[in-house]
Amino acid sequence: MSTPTLVLDRETTEPPAAGASPAAGPTRPVLELVRTELRAADAEGRRRPGRPTLVKKLGVTDHQVKRALEELATSEPASPPPAAPLVAAAPVVATSEPASPPPAAPLVAAAPVVATSEPPAAASSRNRPWPLVVIGAAAAVAVWGGWVDLGAMTGFGKVHPLPGLWDDLTINSAIVLPLGIEAYGGYALRTWLSSASLSGRTRMFAAVSAVISLVVGAGAQVASHLMRAAGVTTAPTLVTVLVACVPVAVLGLATCLATLVRRDAHLATEER
Repeated sequence: MSTPTLVLDRETTEPPAAGASPAAGPTRPVLELVRTELRAADAEGRRRPGRPTLVKKLGVTDHQVKRALEELATSEPASPPPAAPLVAAAPVVATSEPASPPPAAPLVAAAPVVATSEPPAAASSRNRPWPLVVIGAAAAVAVWGGWVDLGAMTGFGKVHPLPGLWDDLTINSAIVLPLGIEAYGGYALRTWLSSASLSGRTRMFAAVSAVISLVVGAGAQVASHLMRAAGVTTAPTLVTVLVACVPVAVLGLATCLATLVRRDAHLATEER
């Protein structure tokens, strides 16, 4: 069996408040009047009126206001729900804006890209090995003279490379020594240090042969200067044998290194 809802209005049998006329009160339920006053106070942001204020303002009895407040306390929350979204809405709007700044990041990152487009050109001009031209020219003069003198002491001299065809053509065969061993040393050294795409076998061969050619070239310079300083015009037999083998050894090393480099290039082309 359901309990009837309490309906309070100004026409109740309880006596009206002092100064209020019982017959002049409206027939609207007191519960609705109290609810309206409370919601109006909440909407305006002011403090809710108490029982004395409601009694005086609505012209009803204190008992009626008390029963109405008790009924509202059981059917509605103590704090007005509409105010909560208004307070919570501000942080939602505020927190949704900081997420938009990411488009500014590419603008900040794009500046260094434009700024770093120039240094490579300047760096390439600074990295040009122009000092090697001066150093190489000075070394070539000294190395050339040492090898030619050593060649003259070991039997290298003027020859006619085209007899019967050009009898007047004469070449000093001593020039094959610096042209062969020193040129191969530079070629092997460059292959060893600059060609990172080559196989380990090729680079190892280039490294070993480059060191050997540089050691042989340095030894030849030392021998040439020592023998010239001692007034020797004919090199010892062992020195002559070693110098005579230089052109043949250089030819074999250069052929092997060139073959290995070509083999690696062919394999790289097939893999593509």
